[in-house]
Amino acid sequence: MLKKRNILHGMGIFDFRDPSKRKKKSDTVTIECNAKEIFLNNTLISFPTNYTVLKNLFGEASRIEPIKQTKNNVYLWDDLGIYCSTPDPEKMLMLLLVEDNRYGLGHQPLKNFTGDVIIDGKPMQETIQSVDTDRPYMIRSIIKEKKQVAIALGWNPGV
Repeated sequence: MLKKRNILHGMGIFDFRDPSKRKKKSDTVTIECNAKEIFLNNTLISFPTNYTVLKNLFGEASRIEPIKQTKNNVYLWDDLGIYCSTPDPEKMLMLLLVEDNRYGLGHQPLKNFTGDVIIDGKPMQETIQSVDTDRPYMIRSIIKEKKQVAIALGWNPGV
């Protein structure tokens, strides 16, 4: 399920005792999409994904909150500006990358997503309109008041 391209190094054997030296998963996120694959921080993922895969990439979720009147929980990575809502942590269909958390998008990460989204080797802004529906994933801009406030990335049920 995961194809790794990155190698972790530079952590001393006793660094785990000092919280400031603990390896944090990631402070930024780079998403690279091509016609067939998605890489999150150089790791191949596919949708539906699961919490274990995301935890390995982003670290533990900052918060996991129930959504009232549903069976869903929201998994929030506050520092990354990312959240996922799902009834089943083994079947996560979509990530929401929140670029402006001032808009009412339900549960809000505390910080905005500041990572990079690259589609077919170019910044998303240049390529989003040319992404057709036959990819094994979907990626959409969420627009409020003529401004992109979030990016939805996930499972494409039409394929």
